[in-house]
Amino acid sequence: MTLSGTGLITGLPVTVELSPSLAGTGIVFEIDGVFIPANPVYAIHTDRGVTLGKEGKTLSIVEHFLSACAMTHHKDLQLSVKGAPELPLLDGSALEWVEFLNQANLPVSRSPMTLTQPVVYTDQLSATPSDCLEITYTVDFDHPDLKQAQWTWHASEGELLDAVCAARTFGFVSELPKLQASGLAKGVSLENTLGLYEDGRYTKPLRMPDEPIRHKVLDFVGDMMLCGICIPDMRAKFEIYHGGHTSHLAFGRQLMNSKVWEK
Repeated sequence: MTLSGTGLITGLPVTVELSPSLAGTGIVFEIDGVFIPANPVYAIHTDRGVTLGKEGKTLSIVEHFLSACAMTHHKDLQLSVKGAPELPLLDGSALEWVEFLNQANLPVSRSPMTLTQPVVYTDQLSATPSDCLEITYTVDFDHPDLKQAQWTWHASEGELLDAVCAARTFGFVSELPKLQASGLAKGVSLENTLGLYEDGRYTKPLRMPDEPIRHKVLDFVGDMMLCGICIPDMRAKFEIYHGGHTSHLAFGRQLMNSKVWEK
């Protein structure tokens, strides 16, 4: 199966092809003949998105796809990329990735795990034992809706996928000219990015309450998946304060190496 779109960074076309892998192989990206496993050791850039690199090849904006993989429990597959060295942004959320994965009808795997001891990364991110999954994310942006704003999701509310997969990536409209002048965000449009104004306005109506915070959770789930941690499988309470890809991955590495999980 293939899917095409536009890259967020370059604004160039990109096409991906999905194929299954053997159980235990994990998620692997292929670009120009170079195979890059979904593993934090290959993360070379984490500012405004995650870029993987190996043997001189790079692949950016992998977090939305990995979040969709986690939320649909797809853990063994290969995604081949042609065109721009980044995954297509699509509508800026994980919704189209989820649909793409479901249509592929590939094997899925659920491996429930329970956290047995607290794990803390500075004062920004922590995980504590719980009998179910709970996530609380706090942001602090220069926007009336997002100043010290918090959103919590609990497993009793249903599937995490339903709560966050349609939440779009976002950014301040005032930052866009500077980003584009530096060669970034060339693919941003009203169709794939929710724009924020400091006075409280948005470029489009929100799809759901707290959509920007929910997108931060979406990113968190994808970053954890890069670290081999499938958040929807976990029984733990996660608390994140004003996180980003850099702190997400640092926390994910700590969790990955802590060995405080049990089936």
